[in-house]
Amino acid sequence: MSETFTPVITEAGFAAALAAKTGGFAVDITHVAVGSSGYVVPTSANGKATQTTLFGEQQRVAIQDARDVGNGQTDISFVVEGAGDYFIKEVGFFLDDGTLFAIASHPTQGLIWKSSISRAAIALELVLEAVDPSSINIVSAGPPLNLLMSREFNILSTFQMTNALENLRQADRIREITGDY
Repeated sequence: MSETFTPVITEAGFAAALAAKTGGFAVDITHVAVGSSGYVVPTSANGKATQTTLFGEQQRVAIQDARDVGNGQTDISFVVEGAGDYFIKEVGFFLDDGTLFAIASHPTQGLIWKSSISRAAIALELVLEAVDPSSINIVSAGPPLNLLMSREFNILSTFQMTNALENLRQADRIREITGDY
C-alpha cells in the first residue's frame, strides 16, 4: 500500500487492543471492507481515527490469506467481486465483532478500480505500530489466494493447449502439401 493509503487505528480498535493486552488475550481481525468514498481520515487529538464505519462501504469480505512477515507486519489478501463499478478509495479492517479496527483512505487517489464483470484480488501490507502486535490475531478464512485463481489459470492453460494443438495440425497440413515442416 502506498503512503497515501496508510491505515490509521480507530479509537475503538485501540481500546479493543488495549483491553486484549491488559486481559491477556488477543482480538481477531477477520474482515476487510472496501468503499468508494475518498477523504482524509478524521482523527481525534490523540491521532486515532474517530470513524466507526466506512463512509461509502461497498463490500465487506473475509480475509482470504494472511502471512506474518514479522515486526508487526502481515501481508493480507482478499478478493472483491460482484455488482458495482467504483474506485476503491477507502479500506477498513474489522474485528470479528464488527468493530472497525483501522481505516485507510485518500481524498483523490483510488487504490484500484473494482469492476462488476471481474474479480479483484487485492494484497495489502498491514503494519501494527500503534498497538502491541501480540494482542492482535489476523485470521484468514480460506486457502492461499493463489488457489482462488485456479479457474483463471485453467482457462489460460486451455487456450495455450488449444493453440499448441492448432500449431501441430497446421504443421501436419504443411508437411502433407510440401513434404517439409
